[in-house]
Amino acid sequence: MPRLGLRPRFLALLGAAALAAGAAWAQEGAVYRFFLRKDLARLIAENSERAIGQKVVVTDELTVIWPEAQERKNVLDGEDYVLFDTTYFRCAVPTSALGTHLQSIWEDARRGYAEVIQKIEETNAAEARRELSPSEAAERRRQYYWELYRVWSNKPIVTIYGTCDRHDFWGQVHGKSQGVRTEAVTLVVDKVEKPRKRCYRSLDD
Repeated sequence: MPRLGLRPRFLALLGAAALAAGAAWAQEGAVYRFFLRKDLARLIAENSERAIGQKVVVTDELTVIWPEAQERKNVLDGEDYVLFDTTYFRCAVPTSALGTHLQSIWEDARRGYAEVIQKIEETNAAEARRELSPSEAAERRRQYYWELYRVWSNKPIVTIYGTCDRHDFWGQVHGKSQGVRTEAVTLVVDKVEKPRKRCYRSLDD
């Protein structure tokens, strides 16, 4: 009977040790270390070299998926990537690995972009034909830019499996031939999933 009394304490110690070491998640043959978003952001900010190469899983709010007209590199090893930002991270995911959750968000965003950009182009054309004064056109454009922002106002949540790495998605790497690397750390994504229900209650606990 005394041994049974030690069991809860022993399990509690094991749980504490697992939290201290960082939980590991197995996904399709790879092991990803679980991070709360603030903890991973702090690691990248304070010790980026330690973060580089780590396979991680983290859940965060999606803030923007960059449209295809973006003026930055979006190809890695011959494969096209979709670039997106979350509250804390810059991310790149192969188009072949968007997954159903991110794919549906991306398609909604593309429709939203297309509709608003068409309105802006129509406003510009009306101004060129002098059907709108410059001040009227500017006011309409402000309204439409606000609509672009509202495409992301619901801040959908995504769980990301990927690797912290440095790539020149976010600007040309100066001195690359001399070994100089971009300062930006990107999460090169293997998979994006819809988060578990508990993540909708809090992302920081």
